[in-house]
Amino acid sequence: LNQSMQIASVQFRKGLWEGLGYIFSPIVIVLIAITAVSVVFGLRQAKAIRAEGEVPGAGKTAPLLFLSAVTAYVVAALINAALIPDYAWRDRVFPLTIATAALAGCALLMIQMWRKPGGDALFADREADPQENNVHGLWGTLAWFAALLALSSLVGFILALAAFLVTFIRYRAGRSWRFAVLYAAAGIAFICALAWTLNRDFPPGLLQAWVKLPWPLT
Repeated sequence: LNQSMQIASVQFRKGLWEGLGYIFSPIVIVLIAITAVSVVFGLRQAKAIRAEGEVPGAGKTAPLLFLSAVTAYVVAALINAALIPDYAWRDRVFPLTIATAALAGCALLMIQMWRKPGGDALFADREADPQENNVHGLWGTLAWFAALLALSSLVGFILALAAFLVTFIRYRAGRSWRFAVLYAAAGIAFICALAWTLNRDFPPGLLQAWVKLPWPLT
C-alpha cells in the first residue's frame, strides 16, 4: 500500500492519464481485491466466533492486560510513525493508517470488555478447557510456527511453507495426504501468483546462499 501510493503520486505528477493508468493497473486492482475479500470474509467469520461450540471464559483480567499491552505497542508505533520527517511524508502513510485503525479497534474492544460480563464470547479461551477437551495446547501450536520460521531460515520460505502446510494439514488437521498436498499446492500457487503480480521475492534461507535456485525458490 505504501509503495503503491508512492508510485501513484509519481505517476500523477507526470499527468492525469498516467496516474489513472497506474490506478487501474493489475497491481492496484489486486491490492483492492485482496482488501475487499479480507474484509468480507472477516465480517462473515466474526459471526462464527464459537463455531466449535461453547468455549469457557477464564475471566476478564488476562484479556484486559493483554489488550492493554497491545494498545501500548500501537500507541508507540503511532508516535514513531508521526515522527517521520516531512520530506519523507509518504513513508508515514502506511504506518499511520494501520496504527490509527488498530488504535480505534483497541479502544472499541476495550470498551466492550469493560461492559461485557466475564462469561461473554468476547472472553472465550480454549486454554481454559479441561485437558481432555483441549486437544491442542498453546505451546504445541506455537511450536508448529516456530518450526516454520526455523525451516525458512534453512531452506527458504517457499520450501518451508510447502512442507509446513502438508504436514500441518495431515497431522494437525487430520486430513488425508491427498487433501493436504492439494490444498498446500493451491495455497503455494496463490501466494506465488500474488508475488509474481506484485514483483516480489520470498525470504531466502541458508540453502539459497549455497545453491542457485529458480524463482520462487530464490
